[in-house]
Amino acid sequence: MDAKIGAYGLVAVVLIAAIAITAFNSPALSGFLPLSKQPTTTQLPPSNTLTTTAPEAAPGASDGIDRGEVLPTQFALRQQYFEQVFQPRRETYKLFDQAAKKLGIPVSQVPAYFSLSGESDVFSQLPPIPEDFSEISYLLANGKYFSIGYLDEGYWKQPEFYPGFKRSGLRAWTEPDPNYWGVVGFGTYPAEQSDELTIGGRENFDAVVFMYSGYGVQTYQGVHLQPSSASRQYFDITIEEPDFILEPSFPRFSQEWAKRVVIHGKRKPATPDGNYAIEIGVEKPPRELKAGWESKYRNLYYDAQGSLTAGSVLSLNITIK
Repeated sequence: MDAKIGAYGLVAVVLIAAIAITAFNSPALSGFLPLSKQPTTTQLPPSNTLTTTAPEAAPGASDGIDRGEVLPTQFALRQQYFEQVFQPRRETYKLFDQAAKKLGIPVSQVPAYFSLSGESDVFSQLPPIPEDFSEISYLLANGKYFSIGYLDEGYWKQPEFYPGFKRSGLRAWTEPDPNYWGVVGFGTYPAEQSDELTIGGRENFDAVVFMYSGYGVQTYQGVHLQPSSASRQYFDITIEEPDFILEPSFPRFSQEWAKRVVIHGKRKPATPDGNYAIEIGVEKPPRELKAGWESKYRNLYYDAQGSLTAGSVLSLNITIK
């Protein structure tokens, strides 16, 4: 979308506690639903925010864990900071060391606990990281990079591309909860975008959003994207691939844990000037597709729509003059 990125860039929801998380342009998070391994009568409250099993430290605060975070005070040159702030420094994560402490087991037993060959296996199915990854990610998170349609999977398939991953997402590995499995949840980024159309001039728009499986989710989630009826009243809207599967992000990031979604829209002839919010929501996939996915993935299949309580996962703010 040749447009501006809104102030609220990312949306996601995870149902596992009640601690909201924000960072930079926060992603839009849909609900991560933990499945208890033990019989329980406790009902989890609905939530529209990303939640974790422990409170998050305030920005800039230290909890004694090195997550590879980079501070501006570490650099004399501004450009050096931009090139490093989002740079994956996975050798500093120490995922297995922290998991061993949390679980009370030797580090040597952690790979078997996660069914991984080693810590690097968490990221083994992801594409190579581009040289300018950190700089582009920083610009996008701060609303200063608009050509997101040109970004290839080397950017948006890296979890560090999404603001907050180092502070909250890593906890799926560093603070594993033996009592739960992550079964459903996703995020969209940037979750809010804007564009300006002119009657008699440019009356169409194109938008790109990245949708990804929530951190710690072990299932294959069926997605069906659908514009709201109110949005379709004023615009002709098409989504290039409205139905797809989000693959697991845990214990390793699968190749298709994140997807690129392309949206096209055109003003209808009777639509007057004004400000419009085009809402894109997640619904249950068509019956035929769902049946095929259930047959293929069996007990690992879930509808992504099941993690939502209400509302849209993407908003396109359109001004017509």
